Parts: sequence; structure tokens; C-alpha cells
Amino acid sequence: MLLNPTAAISTNDSIRLYNAAQSKQLDQSAQQTHHIPGILLMKRAAWFSWQIIRQQCPNTQQLIILCGTGSNGGDGFMLAQYAKLAGIESTVYLYGADEKISGDARIAYREWQKINGLTLPLENLIPSEIDAQMVLVDALFGTGLNRELKPNLSKILHKLAHTPAPICALDLPSGLDCDSGNLLGYALSANFTCSFITPKLGCFTQQGPDVCGQIFFSDLNLNHDAPDLLLQAPYLANSRSLQACKNALPRRHANTHKGNQGSALLIGGNRSMMGAIQLAASSALKSGCGLCKVVSQNEHLLFLSAQQPEVMGYDISHANQLILQADAIAIGPGLGTDEWARKLLQQTLQKPTKTPIVIDADGLKLLAENPNMEPIENLICTPHPGEAALLLGCTTADIQRDRIAAIKTLQQKYGGVMVLKGNGSLIYDGTHLELCRAGNPGMAIGGMGDVLTGTIVALLAQGLSAFDAACLGVHLHANAADSIAQQKGQAGLLPSELGQCYPQLLG
Repeated sequence: MLLNPTAAISTNDSIRLYNAAQSKQLDQSAQQTHHIPGILLMKRAAWFSWQIIRQQCPNTQQLIILCGTGSNGGDGFMLAQYAKLAGIESTVYLYGADEKISGDARIAYREWQKINGLTLPLENLIPSEIDAQMVLVDALFGTGLNRELKPNLSKILHKLAHTPAPICALDLPSGLDCDSGNLLGYALSANFTCSFITPKLGCFTQQGPDVCGQIFFSDLNLNHDAPDLLLQAPYLANSRSLQACKNALPRRHANTHKGNQGSALLIGGNRSMMGAIQLAASSALKSGCGLCKVVSQNEHLLFLSAQQPEVMGYDISHANQLILQADAIAIGPGLGTDEWARKLLQQTLQKPTKTPIVIDADGLKLLAENPNMEPIENLICTPHPGEAALLLGCTTADIQRDRIAAIKTLQQKYGGVMVLKGNGSLIYDGTHLELCRAGNPGMAIGGMGDVLTGTIVALLAQGLSAFDAACLGVHLHANAADSIAQQKGQAGLLPSELGQCYPQLLG
């Protein structure tokens, strides 16, 4: 990207995501292998940040810059120079002893001193004197922080968070874990973040989106100076746009018929849980499958047909035959955990090995009762963190502490493709990791998972691979929720509304 972009990273962009170690290695390789001076990268980062601040806060009268003693602080010292040379008053508040400043950060610090730049201890900063005409810049740690903030610093940052000034974070808000998106005790939430060299995964999952605000990214011209460096460097995950995921969809020919579009079988809807299977079936039809069949309790079948006439309903006596005929199977929405449910899951797992299966909700609870089962190749599991904890025999907090490790352990144990739902849903097939940046808090309502299950099984039935179907399903589901939220707001967003957006989004 250019050094002077005008727009933040959006869900329409396809990007690669990196962890702290990978980002550090790229930075070092740029300097050592491609001989790009570190001070030049620091200047580019500061210049990019200055442009973004001018773009986002054109009326600012003063910068208050919080600097640490490492490279992130060096970016802050350099930013202070650009602002002062442009006639904007700037004051640097240093956290730590100035003799600890070293390397390129030391050069930036000395340059700031040579133009009579004002540097004060962070403890001298008085939050009540900060007003809305100032911009507060967080250049304390960046990606270098790997431990909880000290209590005294957390206390200072907490006070600064309540000032009226907009906050700009350089590379990463202080207190946000670069790799997990968790908070390291406390984090100073930014209105916008200027991210350098690599987009960091932690910015797009867990608390990352709330803490980072809008994210503006620059590769600091490395794509121009060392194009092979970014192309060949290891990265943690892909985060594609919906448009990119749609490339996996097969073309619909003019002479196609319902048999060409796949037959999806959904199993669930135990007593008192008919709505779950109805949501899944409706979303499967809206996702483009040619035939949608449901196995449910006998007393639910008439209602299912009345609510969605295109659904074909069957009782349990037809299950074995339908399992053999289906192009893809989903089991779990409203399934329950009684003997009726157990029998259906057993029948489903005994199916021909090439038929893909999506397991969600109660199906995952039953799956967790068999921790020693062999991995299943054509399986897609879609747990939320609580269900993932059941599958791994740990706590929800353990899952959320390291979602990357959790999804990799899930895939190794159960096989197939795993979808770990949540803010920044993850999809993993044992080789490829995908993160979805779309979605919003309005999706926190019962039934959303049932809609996702129906979406994925319909895409599988149309011939997509398990990984492609999971990725497209997750992105489609989240983008539909965003589309509705943009029109109506997040509160009251209903799972049954999502499918109405699918034809246009898939078109």
C-alpha cells in the first residue's frame, strides 16, 4: 500500500495476517537482507502516521505523544518532529529512563532534542489538561509487549482514556496482545490505529477491533523496495473478502437443473426445538442448493412444510436412505441429546466416507462424549467457544486465551475442517487458516449458528470443498448480518433475516 492511503482496511480487502514474531522477522529481514535502513523505516512509519492524523483530525492544535524506550517510541519521536516542523505543537511524554533508548529510536530521540523538542516524564502528564483540540498518540510498546502492563501504567492509561482527545495508536494499542487479541491487563483504546509492515491478527479478533478502532495500514513501501520479501514470508492466516471467497462457487449454466445444484440433508429439530432446524433449512435454500430435505420429529413436519414449502420433511424411519442419497449432511440444530438424537448421529457418522458432514450445536455435545474417536476426514465442526471447550475438555477461558492453538488442537483431534465462531471467526483445515473480519455484535442471538450450519451444508451440496464451503459460509453469514445492521441497526437483528440478503450477496 502507499504511504498516504485515504481509507482504512475494510472487509472488502483481502489481507494476510501475521503474529508478533513473523512481523519482527520481516522487519529484520528488510534491514539485514535487503539493506533498508531501520531509521528509514521509522521515518516512513512516522510520516504515514502524520498523514493519517492530519486526515482524521484536520483541526488538531497539539499532539501529546506517549513514547516508550523501544522502536515504537522511536516512531513517536519521529512523528513529533514532523508535527513540529509543520507548526503543530508537540510534547513527548517518556515512559522509562532515557538512557534505555537505543538503536534507531536513540537517533530519533536525539533529532527530537536537536530541534528543541520538549520531553517530559509520563508521570508529569495531567489528564485534565488534555482537550478535544489535541490528539493523544500511543507510541509506548507496539508489538513488543508480551506481558501485562504494570499497575501504575494501567492507572495512567485508564485516566487518559477518559479525556476528550482522539487517540491514535502507532502499530498496536498499548496493552493489546498482537497474537491473540486479548488484553494484557488493560489497553488504551484508540480511535484509529496506524499499522506498519504487516497487519496483525490480534487487531481483528477478540478485543482487538474494539481497542484498535479504524485501522490504517502501510507496508512502508516494502512491497516496492523488496517485493519478494512480503510474497515469500511466512504468515499466520488469510483474511479474504467475500468476493474472493465467492470465486470457489461453480458457475451456473443456462441448462442447469435442481439435481445439478445438490441435495442437502439437515437432521435435527427435536421436541420443543423445531425452530432451529427450520432456520437451518431456510438458509440452505437461500444459499442455492437444489434440494433441501429435513429429518425431524414427525409432529414437526407439517409445520415445516407450511413455513417453508420448498423443504421436504421426513421422520426418522427414512434417515438411513436419505443419508445415503445426500450430497451433504448437517446434523445438530435443535437435535437434543436424548436417544433419538444419539441414534441419528450414529447413523450419520456411519455414512459413506466421502459424503461431507456439518456438525453443530447438540451434535457437538454428543460428539464430545466420544473423545477417543478417530478423526473424520470429511467433517466440518462449527463450535462456539463453549462447545469448543466441551470438545477439548477444558474451559471457555482456555479457548479464548489462545484461539489459534484451540482451533489447531480441535482439527488435529477430530479431523476435517474446524470453524471456531466468535469475533474474528476462524476456519482451519490442518494447513490453511482463515479469519473472517465481517460480523457485528448484533449477531449475539440464538439461532445464528443454525443459519450458518444451513449455509455451509448448502455450499457443500453444490460441490465446494469442505474448506471453501466453510470459508464462504462464514463470510456470507457475517456480511449478511453487516448488511442488515447497516440498514436497521444491530439491536433486534434476527437470524431469519440473514437469508434474505444471500441471493444478492451471492449474485
